[in-house]
Amino acid sequence: MKRPDISFELFPPTSANGLDNLTKTVTRLKAFEPKYYSITYGAGGSGQQKSKNLLEQLSQDKDLTLAAHITMSGASKADILETVKGWRDLGVTRLVALRGDAEEPGAAFKPHENGFRDSVEFIASLRELGDFDIAVAAYPDPHPDSKSLADDLAFLKQKQDAGATTAITQFFFEAECYFRFVEAARKAGITIPIIPGILPINNITQLQRFADRCGATIPDWVSKAFEGLDDNPETAAAVAVSLCLDLCRDLIDGGVNAFHFYTLNRSPLTEAVCRLLSIQAEEKEAA
Repeated sequence: MKRPDISFELFPPTSANGLDNLTKTVTRLKAFEPKYYSITYGAGGSGQQKSKNLLEQLSQDKDLTLAAHITMSGASKADILETVKGWRDLGVTRLVALRGDAEEPGAAFKPHENGFRDSVEFIASLRELGDFDIAVAAYPDPHPDSKSLADDLAFLKQKQDAGATTAITQFFFEAECYFRFVEAARKAGITIPIIPGILPINNITQLQRFADRCGATIPDWVSKAFEGLDDNPETAAAVAVSLCLDLCRDLIDGGVNAFHFYTLNRSPLTEAVCRLLSIQAEEKEAA
């Protein structure tokens, strides 16, 4: 078994202590030879500046391959393209292009008055800037703003045609959910790689908030696995690693050869899963 390609998502810390911890996280995760680290793009001016600062700092380590998130919400076309040009000057050749959330939670999304109309126009303009690897979001469970899976797939096809080169899924917890989505995507004419987004469960309450925001489904059996563990972090961590490892193994058995881990800047659970996957791959290669 070939060791799967791995990438990690990080977000800009809000404190000096958080930055120190993130630096240690990046160092520890290097052991798994990630294809890249993606850096999320904060909301608002201060959050976005933290993203830019983190990219500049990490770009000084030439052993790291970075992907920069960029969103179209709340910014003009000119500002967005200027930001991406700056990242290109840092040597960043990968982008994760996202629409971004509405300014108010639960409100309908409205483009900036001088911004891009939609993600398709956004991606087409990014493509014109250079030979970027442009990743976009995919939703095994339909996006909350979408009418149906068919609508989601039709829009993903438009993003592919505009220049997207990869899709990364929102998190999910059953391999069949991913395989069902990929099969439907291929029938809809989507040919780009669809990388499963994997989220080790650090906190089930936090996870529910994430799921409500993005439309992801948390199976009942996943929630039940964490019942009564609020005051037992060691057992909760063991359960989280077990569930995540089982999911990754099921995906590998179905032919998946790449994973994108949403680390939430907390490496132990992700590190444990990646370590076990690497050992399993090495043993199968040696057999």
